[in-house]
Amino acid sequence: MKIKGIIFDFDNTLINSSKTVNDANRLILKKMQEDFNTMDLKTFDSILEKVQKKFDSLDPMKRYKRLFYELFAEESSLNIDTEKIDTYSEIFESHLLNRMEFTEGVEETLDELKRMNLKIGLLTGEGLYPGLKKRALDKFDYNGKFDVKIIARGNIPESKRNPDAFKKTAAMLKLKTNEVMFVGDTPDIDIDNAKEAGMKTVLFDRYNEDKGRISKSRPDFIIEDMRDIYKILDCLNQEAV
Repeated sequence: MKIKGIIFDFDNTLINSSKTVNDANRLILKKMQEDFNTMDLKTFDSILEKVQKKFDSLDPMKRYKRLFYELFAEESSLNIDTEKIDTYSEIFESHLLNRMEFTEGVEETLDELKRMNLKIGLLTGEGLYPGLKKRALDKFDYNGKFDVKIIARGNIPESKRNPDAFKKTAAMLKLKTNEVMFVGDTPDIDIDNAKEAGMKTVLFDRYNEDKGRISKSRPDFIIEDMRDIYKILDCLNQEAV
């Protein structure tokens, strides 16, 4: 079956979200060092790791903007009052929304896919807390190039851990799943579920965030340069002839 559409993941695929988050955390550290002389990098990173585990264990739809630094205040021995929690939360969110690191070659790739008359979709997870991912997508420079933009558990009730999220996104592009290729960075979410939905899969491995993560399915292709999608499409479409 000829590929007629591409669906992309967002975080660590179209943007380098890990670097943006790490840079935001360093800004928070700097601010905390101004507020508390006892705060150092080792202490900060130790608390951050514990808080991140607690935060990640919570349902994303029940999180809110101030929650992370409320948990940070509980985990630390510092007098982090509500005003400081608001300040840290604002610094973090502002950096995430205004300092996104775009993946090299994305704009060129999307332009070329459009010239090839392919439909382009975006399927992303819920985000750190409700509303943040939508604001990030609104600021994403290439929004106009997408035929559909889906936030799991936002536009649709399903999580990206459910293959139905991938099927619904393909349907919104008016395509069958075997006419779609999915590009994402997370093996056990993006690759496994896109494959189960019936799509061809591309693991975007540039940022190497999930090399050690267990996955039941092997991707059809692995790339580190977004522009390699052209070669994959040529290969798949020649096979379909």
